[in-house]
Amino acid sequence: MPATRPKRRREVLASQVQELAKAYDEMEKTGEPFGTLTIVEMGRKLESQGRDIIFCAESILSTQVPQVVLDETGRTFREASTGSEAPFLGLPELRQAIAGRFKRLYGREVDWNTEIIVTSGSMQSEYYLMSALLNPGDEVIVPTPTFFFDIPVKLARGKPVYLKLDPEKNYYHDSRRFRDLVTNKTKLITICNPHNPTGRVLTEEELSGIAKLAIDRDLYIMHDQVYERMVYGGRPYVPMAKFKEVQDRLISITSFSKLFNMMNYRLGYSIGPANIIHGMEMVQSFSSMGIPVLLQKGAIPALNKGFEDKHIADTIARLQKARDYAVRKLNSVEGMRVSSPEGTNLLFPEISSFGMSSMDFCKYLLDEAGVACAPGIAYHADGHFRISLGSDRIEEAIDRITTAVSKLPRRVSKKDNRTRLKATVSMAAR
Repeated sequence: MPATRPKRRREVLASQVQELAKAYDEMEKTGEPFGTLTIVEMGRKLESQGRDIIFCAESILSTQVPQVVLDETGRTFREASTGSEAPFLGLPELRQAIAGRFKRLYGREVDWNTEIIVTSGSMQSEYYLMSALLNPGDEVIVPTPTFFFDIPVKLARGKPVYLKLDPEKNYYHDSRRFRDLVTNKTKLITICNPHNPTGRVLTEEELSGIAKLAIDRDLYIMHDQVYERMVYGGRPYVPMAKFKEVQDRLISITSFSKLFNMMNYRLGYSIGPANIIHGMEMVQSFSSMGIPVLLQKGAIPALNKGFEDKHIADTIARLQKARDYAVRKLNSVEGMRVSSPEGTNLLFPEISSFGMSSMDFCKYLLDEAGVACAPGIAYHADGHFRISLGSDRIEEAIDRITTAVSKLPRRVSKKDNRTRLKATVSMAAR
């Protein structure tokens, strides 16, 4: 009797999860999809061995949670921990406060009962949005550099379509280039403003062009505005919500983690059309079943106008001082170039002249300088690295970085060779 051939076992994981897991397993070497996490873990390991490490990889404005938030969290601890669960959309008092803030800042009425959902951070909002909105094969335009908006697109079985922004044009979001990528499968455009990782603050002209495109081609817009109001020098911040004509196709996503230093609260929220928020509610209802009441209650005082305005003014003043110091010092290093960010707490220096991958560069900084920074490859920009200005020791970190980078040999580029050749010919002509 012939031997039976063993059946080939089918793959256990869904293809999009298996692809992500494979990349994750190789992340320490490649830096993709989120080498920032790897660098932080390596830094913590060195710290446990006695090394003095300054962490500038994770995007924080400060590690100090506002006292009003801590006070309210402590005050309501017993009540919230023994009471009933919040609705899946979020605690009514918090959603009402969010709606009031949105109207105060941007002049837009929001129905707190149907148009807001509270989530575990902004990334959960983005994943819920993609899961609720996308059918398999739907396309999402993702400008790069970018935070990893493409990952929730892939997990929802959509297809990210990348638009590479030009650093020589200050990462300008040209709606004509977006239009060139639109097909009959395109469903959503993602924008981040103020922009992670470059620190750009998009202009009204840029946003208006994207809004018009969305209307013309019946597209939705996801506006990640976790750095909202974090702008320097009195520069105006324009949210996509300003354009009333896109209200029925706009999802604005914000986080308490950045603006209010509440990283470990993992609180975010989305504001959008009731039908889309309801779809996101369905995803949340049958996954996490909502967010702990204790955390939501603690967040409410942060949205008080008097507190928020003073908190932001103080934060901007502190970060602007750190930004100016860092830009001046880093631009003094031969081979490094960094533009002064218009907003956020981020710097995104260019390092291509050193001939290293951004992951290897950040490993070098960690080993040589004791500073953990984020590799540009994690943001689809390998010739750069990202520095968060939120550390209490940021000036020391910048000094360490400049000293370490000054030791690196530069790779002579073709552009450098052409420049040197012109100089030689010019001298000979004299």
